[in-house]
Amino acid sequence: MGAGQSSEYSGAAPEELSYALAERFATKCFTPLELTHFKDNFYSRAAEQGGLRYWNEKTLSDFLGIPDGSFAAAHENPLDAGPVIFRMVSYLGAFPFQNTMAPSVLTFEAIVKVVVLLTERYGKALRRGRKDRIKLLFGSLADVGRKEIVESDAEKGEVSAEDDGVGTQHANSHAPGFSIDEPANDDYEEDEDDDLALAALESLDAIEVFKHDHRVDRTVYETSISLDTFRRLLMLLLVIAPLKSLESVRTYTSDLSNEKIEEIRKEADWIISAFSPQDIDGGISYKAFASTISSSLPYLFDPLTPLFEHMLFSRNLNLSQKRHLDTTLEQETLEKPEEIPPPTSIILPGSFESSILNSTLISHLSFFLPTASSSINLFRSGIRLHPVFSTAAHGSSLTSFSHNVMTWQSPSLLLLQGMPETPDSNSDQELITLGAYLPQPWKSPSSHPSSQSPTTLPCLFQISPQHKLLPGNPSPSIEKQSNTPQAWFSTISGLAIGCQIPPSSRTTHVNPKPHGAGSLTIDVNLESAEFSTEPVGHEGVFLPPCNTLPNDSSTKVKIDIYSLEIWGVVPGPEQGSDEGGASAVQMQRAKWEFEAREAERRRNINIKAGTGGDSAKESARWLLETAGIISDHGQYDH
Repeated sequence: MGAGQSSEYSGAAPEELSYALAERFATKCFTPLELTHFKDNFYSRAAEQGGLRYWNEKTLSDFLGIPDGSFAAAHENPLDAGPVIFRMVSYLGAFPFQNTMAPSVLTFEAIVKVVVLLTERYGKALRRGRKDRIKLLFGSLADVGRKEIVESDAEKGEVSAEDDGVGTQHANSHAPGFSIDEPANDDYEEDEDDDLALAALESLDAIEVFKHDHRVDRTVYETSISLDTFRRLLMLLLVIAPLKSLESVRTYTSDLSNEKIEEIRKEADWIISAFSPQDIDGGISYKAFASTISSSLPYLFDPLTPLFEHMLFSRNLNLSQKRHLDTTLEQETLEKPEEIPPPTSIILPGSFESSILNSTLISHLSFFLPTASSSINLFRSGIRLHPVFSTAAHGSSLTSFSHNVMTWQSPSLLLLQGMPETPDSNSDQELITLGAYLPQPWKSPSSHPSSQSPTTLPCLFQISPQHKLLPGNPSPSIEKQSNTPQAWFSTISGLAIGCQIPPSSRTTHVNPKPHGAGSLTIDVNLESAEFSTEPVGHEGVFLPPCNTLPNDSSTKVKIDIYSLEIWGVVPGPEQGSDEGGASAVQMQRAKWEFEAREAERRRNINIKAGTGGDSAKESARWLLETAGIISDHGQYDH
C-alpha cells in the first residue's frame, strides 16, 4: 500500500478483521480441493442457532476421534482430552484478538484459523509470520479465570444451551476476555512482540488497530497451566504421536486398557517434571513452558498437525465421486463400521525384543530426538530402529558388544535402565531410564578418525523419573578434539559417552574422565553406570541440561544396570537413504558374516602347536581375544 493510501479495513471492528483474516487464510493456505473438503466436513456436521452455524465440543471430539467424557465414564483412568482440545481451539479461533474475543464460537471462520495455526500453514499468508506457536499454545491452555467467566455469564442468562456451547452473547463471535485476579508471573519480556498477530494485521493493512497495544498480551504471562489440563493433553499427544495425515485416530485410541493408560500417565508425569520442578504444584508458568518446549521438547505439539489435517479430507466427498458404484453397495459401504487397522511400528525385526522400548516411550523420544532435518520429528522422518545389541539377549560380554555394535556404521541409540545405588537400602527409589543419540559410529583405541561430519548433533537424555535433555555442543572445536569422542569403547575401561580419553600408556591405565556438562560411563561388565551432569560447561560433547535451574548443582548418579540396549538408527527415504536405509542393515550383516567366516577359518589354527610351546599358545590366544574372535574363556564368537 503506497503512502497516502487508506486501507480497505481502516477503522474496521475486530470482528470484521477476524473474518477477513479467516478468508485470507482459507484462500491462501488451502488448495481449492482442500477447501471443498473442509466445507463439507464443517457444514455437514454443524449445529445452527439464530442463523449461526457452529460446532460444539461433542462434534469436534467425535470428528477428530478424541476420547471425551463418554470414554471417561467407561474407564477408571480416562484419556479425557476432548475438553482440553475444545478449550484450545476456542482460544485459537479468536486469533489475532484472543484478549477480547476468546473464547470464540467454533464457526467455519474460527476453525479455518485453528487449522492454519495448528498445522503451521500461516507462512503462506503471513510474510512476517514466525514459525513459533509457543505463546499461542500457552494462552490456549492457560485456564485462570475461565471458570469465573462461564459462571458469570450463566448468572446473567447469557448462556442458553450448555450442551451446544453457544449463547446469545456469542452470536457476534465475541466473548469477554479472561479475567485475571492477581499476576502470577512478572518475569515476561517487556520488548517481546506478538509476531504472528502483528503479521496477521499487517497482511490486512490494518496494523493501526493494534497500535494501542502492540505488545504481547500481558495476561498470557500472568496465567498458568494447571497440571491436570496439561497432563490430559500430554497423554493424548503420547498416544497419537505416530499419527500420519488422514490416518484414523482410533487406530491409537480405541484399544487402551487400564494398564496402558497408567503407563501413559506415568510417561506424562515424567515429562511434566521437566517444567520448573521447584514450582510445579502451582501450575506451569509461561517462562517454564516457553523455555522447556523450545529447548527440551521441540516436537511436543507436532501430533496436532496430522490431527487437524483431518479437516481437509471428507469421506463423504470421497464416496460421492464413485458414481459408477451400485446404489445398494454404496449404502452398505456407508453403513459399514470403520475398520481400524493395527498401528505400525518403527522397530524393525531383529535378534531380540526390547525390554525397555514400548510405544509410549517411543512417542516420548519423538518429542525431542534429533533427525537429519531439524524441523522433522522421529515419526515424520521415516526413521526406523534396528536391534543391534541387548544385554538380555547377548549377555554382558564386551566381546559380544564389540561384535554387534562396532560393526554398525550408522547412527545409534543407546538405552539404559536400572536402579540408582543408594546407601540406604530401604529408601524408595524409582527406576531410572537414560539414553544417548549418537550420530557417529562408536570408536575404539584402534579406530580411525571419521572423515564425514554428522548431519545432526548427539544428545544425552534422561527419560525417567524426570525428563532431562543435554543437547550436543555445536562448537566446531569439539569435533576436532580426538580425545573427546561422542562414544568410546575399550575392553579395559568399558564404555564412555561424552568423556575425555587420556593418552594411552604401556605402563599405566587411566579411565576415561567425565568432561563438560554431561557424561555417561559403563563398566567392563556392563553391570553398573555413572551418569554425571553439570549446570555449566561448554567445552565438552554435551551442553548443560535444558531445564537447569540457577541453584542446581553437579550431580553424579551411580546405577545398577538392569538392561542395556543399542539400536541402530536406520534413516528413512525422507533423509535420502537408499531404500529407506536398508543399506545400513545390509552392511552390518555383511560384516557379521565376514567375521563368522574368519572365525571358522581360524578354527584350524592349532594353538597347542608351535616351537614356542606354552608361550606360542598364549600368544595365539591373546591375538584371537584381542581381535574379538574368541572370548576370554576361549570360546569362539559368531
